[in-house]
Amino acid sequence: MRTVKLSPRAAFSISVEAECITPDRFAPLSLSEIGAQPVWLGNRVMHLSELFMVEGDDCTATAGDVVIQLMGDFSRVKRVGEGMSAGSIEAWGSVGMHAGNNMKGGLFAISGNADDWLAREMRGGKIIVRGDAGNYVGSGYRGEKCGMRGGEIEISGRVGAFLGEHLCGGSIRVQGDAGDFPGAANQGGSIFIGGSTYLPGAEMSKGTITVKGEAKVLPSYQRTEVVELEGEAYQKYAGDLVDGGKGELFVRAL
Repeated sequence: MRTVKLSPRAAFSISVEAECITPDRFAPLSLSEIGAQPVWLGNRVMHLSELFMVEGDDCTATAGDVVIQLMGDFSRVKRVGEGMSAGSIEAWGSVGMHAGNNMKGGLFAISGNADDWLAREMRGGKIIVRGDAGNYVGSGYRGEKCGMRGGEIEISGRVGAFLGEHLCGGSIRVQGDAGDFPGAANQGGSIFIGGSTYLPGAEMSKGTITVKGEAKVLPSYQRTEVVELEGEAYQKYAGDLVDGGKGELFVRAL
């Protein structure tokens, strides 16, 4: 197993775009070659080693044998883990926007918070967030037919609005509250919300949303039977009826 550690040389006042921080990119490179990878600081192209300390094992490996450890505050560092297919990233703090974009495999564990657009259009692998996450988790960019297509996301805290928008597959599990319109335009996959939310599943055509807390339900959902899930009673709804009514929404019966 090869370990590469990155730590910021100083606090960032503007955002850094660093899509090169993936096991796939680091695996065949020496530490000096990793340090020479291009990153954007605002509108300037710089080398990774100019902004971060690069330490660890100076040997090549397969992507599946690479562990990248992010030490310190990466909350202004965008696109970490973009497109990764194997290996793991361990963030010992918070990470910036677009973390795990188009992720295809591997494990991305974040001990702090994640900013907006976490796991945008994710296809596989697993993301774990011990803190909170922002808006558009597991969603798709404007004009995309699908957001998240596969994989797993687990978030211990709260999330923002439009969780899993255009979800086409995979699973998202949030322990806390979710912002407005989770599961909007869902076309498959599953979302579990341990807290409360507002208007889940707008324009949902397929898939499943489960809300353990309270939820304001759209009038375009049809109330059906009460079912038992994990030993608790949930009111089942079918909808969104404006999009064929094949989606399933479960809200804990109070």
